Amino acid sequence: MDPLASINPYVSLKEDSQVYRKLPERSARFLRYKGIESSAKSSHGLVVFDFEVHIIADIKALYSALSYTWGHPIIDEFKDDLSHAVVCNGQRMPIGLNLNDALQHIYVESAIAPPLFWVDALCINQSDLEERAKQVSLMTSIYANAADVVVWLGKDDEDAREAYVLLSEYGPALKTIISDLITENPMGMIRAGMINLYDDAKVHERYHLTQRPMEAWKTVVRFLSRRWFSRIWIVQEMVFTNSHLICCGPLRFDWTDLDRFVSLVFGAQWHGLNFHGVQQEMSRIARVFTFHREIRMSATDYMSDDPQFSLLSPEGKLYDFAQSYLLSSAFLEATDPRDRVFALSAFVNGYAAKQGLRPIWLRADYTLQTTEVMLRTAQVLLWKTRSLDMLSYVSDLSCRADSDLPSWMPHFHIPGAVASAESFLDLHQGRKYHAGSLSTSIQTFSDIYLHMDSPKQELETHGYLLDTVEQVILFDSGFICTMEICLSLPPRYANGQSPVEVLWCTLIAGRTDTAFPAPPETANDFALFVRAALIGISLEALQSTNRDALLRLITFLGEIETRCPHPSIPTVAEFDGILSAVITDLDGCHKMLTELHATSTYRTMMSPTHWGQKGKALIRTHKGFLGLAPHSTQTGDEVWLLKGARLFHMLRKLESAPDERILLGEAYIHGFMEGEALRLDGMNYELVAIA
Repeated sequence: MDPLASINPYVSLKEDSQVYRKLPERSARFLRYKGIESSAKSSHGLVVFDFEVHIIADIKALYSALSYTWGHPIIDEFKDDLSHAVVCNGQRMPIGLNLNDALQHIYVESAIAPPLFWVDALCINQSDLEERAKQVSLMTSIYANAADVVVWLGKDDEDAREAYVLLSEYGPALKTIISDLITENPMGMIRAGMINLYDDAKVHERYHLTQRPMEAWKTVVRFLSRRWFSRIWIVQEMVFTNSHLICCGPLRFDWTDLDRFVSLVFGAQWHGLNFHGVQQEMSRIARVFTFHREIRMSATDYMSDDPQFSLLSPEGKLYDFAQSYLLSSAFLEATDPRDRVFALSAFVNGYAAKQGLRPIWLRADYTLQTTEVMLRTAQVLLWKTRSLDMLSYVSDLSCRADSDLPSWMPHFHIPGAVASAESFLDLHQGRKYHAGSLSTSIQTFSDIYLHMDSPKQELETHGYLLDTVEQVILFDSGFICTMEICLSLPPRYANGQSPVEVLWCTLIAGRTDTAFPAPPETANDFALFVRAALIGISLEALQSTNRDALLRLITFLGEIETRCPHPSIPTVAEFDGILSAVITDLDGCHKMLTELHATSTYRTMMSPTHWGQKGKALIRTHKGFLGLAPHSTQTGDEVWLLKGARLFHMLRKLESAPDERILLGEAYIHGFMEGEALRLDGMNYELVAIA
């Protein structure tokens, strides 16, 4: 029996069905359209089909396949009572609201009407676990051999219609703009943010575009937030078929145009417009399309930006690929959480075939519990990669759902529970960290022992306890609180840097978008960031007549000037000049603050450390090291360098078992991200168990 049968609305309805017969190998059921049958319950009538069984390869390009969502196309929490029906082999079969809308549109309201059609909910006997598993393994073949895929986004609404009008005008213009940019600069790169279609009057005038209000742009965001775009199964449904007909009611969209629009336009949201309330949706939409683009490219050749990737064996590259896409797809939706593993098998097997390898990957088996599927998959990846990168993707302790999984295991079966967006490894230059090896050109594999038969499924490895946490500062405590940590650092850090230099490096995790380590001139960007913060605090204090805030700021600046002066931090006298300018020209200072925020590259570099459900915390250790750690880090937590790891990891001792620890997450420790800890006197690895 399927332990998750309750989440599949089609299982119980088909247990007693007589229309399904055992399928031969490499074959599938298809729907042969027969017409419309009148019905008292439906003004449109019932769509009538006969089942036909064919070996998939024998009918290449002679059928179409449907791509859609089982639930509501827009609403997440929707209870589908399956009150609609079609007729298959003379028997009425209940179907959901969205599938009914799709079939009514395809066969009644439009001229699409493919004579032979494949629809998963009807063509697979969902109550037969053996058939279901076999058909899932054939999904790639089913979509690859289809003449085309009909995509159903749901019925159109006001948002969809407004988005269609905007995209119909801006899509062609975007092609022309790109062509012009290439002509003007043939060697230049086209990237997000170069093209401001929001409010650049010159762009609108040159390309004869209608300037639209912010609400029109938000309709595009809401349209692209429809549930179909976030389904994990649509990845292979789109990648393995070149011909797609994307329908939203009577509206038609082109995937290439949508991808171009999202990749180039959604990266430009800093152009001064207020996207308040939809920033998360914009980010998620961009991630969806980026993932599609990357996995489509991997269908020809997977390349990682990891400098150590070229050192891997063909088998190592295969499992690096598998782990990368398993973790990066964890934000996508799946009705059945086990499909997060099963849906990627086509890409793993496809990549392996190109390398002449036979991969070890979990086959679809719906008799397994979710935790068993996840643990078996993690076991394969840790065993084959011999890397601890997976540990960087556990979410903050305060955000983890109750689970039987060990703390070292990312919850990639739960949408949004994998910390892929905020992992240090996924920052620009993040793959250049090598805390556990002396160089990125030297492979240092981890010693990994998994106690899968133990009740706690401990991961045992070798590690070095660098230090324990003495102070934790959360970023929401404010600018001054963050800056005051400089006063707690030694005059010269372990690497010889001054306290202020250590702080500005740490806040951006030691890297910029183009370099690691961050070059010294980044201090100039930090100085502009500090100036903007000082103006902001001054404006707020003056408007609220908060004299104490100004006194605290002046006191802090005085202590920095006395104990650890740095050009990026104004002296008290210099701050008096800033304050005088604020007092004499409030409006001008507001404008200056807006400009500083808009042009602050440091602010952009620092933003990723605030991303995710909780963001990172600033920590100071007992020995005076500064770093970034998970939000839930507490005083007394331990900073470990696990053998072969690129990053440090935060562990917490278990009161019930002092020899065991739980994983809080990854950590950046300034001055130790290029193997420096390996050169410390007395550095020795010891066994550490993570439950």
